[in-house]
Amino acid sequence: MSTGSRACAWIAAVGLALPPMATAQDRPEREVVELIVRDGPQARAIRAESAVTRREQAARLAHPNPSFTYSREGAGFTEFFQAEQSLLIFGVRAALSDAGVAATAAAEAERDVRLWRLRSDAAATVARVIAGQARLESARAGRVQVERLIEVLRVREKEGEGSRFDRLRAEQELREASQAVTAAAAALAEARATLSGMLPEDVPVPAIAAVQTVAQPAAAVDALITRAATTRAELRALQKQRERAQYEAIAARRARRPDPSVFGGVKRTNAAEGRETGGVFGLTLSLPLFDRGGREAARWEAERARVEAEAAVIESRIRSEISGAFEVLALRQAALAQEQPGAAQELAQIAEVAYREGEAGILELLDAVRTASRARTRAIEMRLEVRLAQIALERSVGDTLWP
Repeated sequence: MSTGSRACAWIAAVGLALPPMATAQDRPEREVVELIVRDGPQARAIRAESAVTRREQAARLAHPNPSFTYSREGAGFTEFFQAEQSLLIFGVRAALSDAGVAATAAAEAERDVRLWRLRSDAAATVARVIAGQARLESARAGRVQVERLIEVLRVREKEGEGSRFDRLRAEQELREASQAVTAAAAALAEARATLSGMLPEDVPVPAIAAVQTVAQPAAAVDALITRAATTRAELRALQKQRERAQYEAIAARRARRPDPSVFGGVKRTNAAEGRETGGVFGLTLSLPLFDRGGREAARWEAERARVEAEAAVIESRIRSEISGAFEVLALRQAALAQEQPGAAQELAQIAEVAYREGEAGILELLDAVRTASRARTRAIEMRLEVRLAQIALERSVGDTLWP
């Protein structure tokens, strides 16, 4: 057999030309994230909290219940049957209604903020699961690679063409490869456990298909900052909180105006001609002498000033977050573009041929195999870092930038 034919046979036997990783998965990444945001336990709790605020504001608009009074005087005979009703006038209920609408809108915006953060956390967790799957598959492929190499070395040892040292050294490499598989499996189990806590109950953690990473973001930094001004739910929530504070201050001032209550009923009493019955009508007014609503209104004015200051802080923070996330993503993508995992694999193949022809020892061959394995792991880590950088940029913008 010629040298070239023997080298090709060696490569086929050892199997260092790894098969492509499987891509057929149960669910795509985006579908799993949508399931968490739509039906996950955290998403249900977030939506329930906003519903509480909506109910609370609706309860403030209920009309006060009427009251009924019966009294009887024992000196002679006099008894009263009276009904009393407080009247909401001077626009108090209208101001409370406007404040309730703003408070409900603010609660819904806060809900959207928390749901968007949950979406980002879910996407990051899913990305880590995908990377864990790839690490485990790569580690298993590396172990199979060393196992096949050991089988060939055993055959060569029996035929007198190889040494016991080569086989023992390769078996030690197999132990390290098995340890790498165990570590990758443990890391994947931890990531899947975290994902399981986000999924709806009784929904198993599926195998997840990775999305194709896009080389560049959808727009430049300035365009993303402008986009964030309309998409970030935090800004919308603060706007509604500012409106609520304004309406609450108006309601506080109006609530301290004279608060009328009307009452009417029937009076029965003894008279010279016998027992007589007549009507009773009256009006009660509260006088705003000591509390005119100024202190409560001032509190809401201070709340509005606080919200405006917080909005300025968040706007500045959004610009910084987007600029930083954009720069990090550009660096991660540039590093990934320079990665050449095929070069390490080619190096391993060359080392095989050199070992077979006696030009390299077992240590050089195993070092090349280990280098190829590290290159595959490094490529997986770099793809994960790019994906996490994309998620961070989307979180800063407040909207999806990649399909």
